[in-house]
Formats: sequence, C-alpha cells, structure tokens
Amino acid sequence: MPSRIDHPNEPGKWTLLEQANAVALWRRDRSDPFPVSLFYLLAPPRQTEVLYDEARARAMFSALSAGEQGQAA
Repeated sequence: MPSRIDHPNEPGKWTLLEQANAVALWRRDRSDPFPVSLFYLLAPPRQTEVLYDEARARAMFSALSAGEQGQAA
C-alpha cells in the first residue's frame, strides 16, 4: 500500500478526499481573508493544481488515477 501523500504546507484545515497510488485530492478550508474551499490535486511529478470546483477536481482526479493505473499494468 502506498504511503500517504502529504498536503502542501499551507495554513487551513486539510481533508484528504481521495488517493490512488501517487495521485491525491485534498480539500483545504481556509478563512483568511474570507471563507473559501480549495481543492488541491497532487500528482507528482506534476505540480499541484488548485481548483475551486469540487466536481471538476474529482473528474481530474479520476482521469489521472485511471491513467496511472493503466501505466502500472
């Protein structure tokens, strides 16, 4: 089982939504300067992609994790 991918080192409440091998989807709830939820798609060696729409973030996660599973086979 792969180790957990840590979230970027930024303030806020972090929740790991999904993880598949080296791809992870994190939700960050922050309140400065105003309340907002951000979705961080981590897929090393790619840089982090930040999205504000959870449905779009989950769709990108699904596409990347499916592609990664195809490479592993």
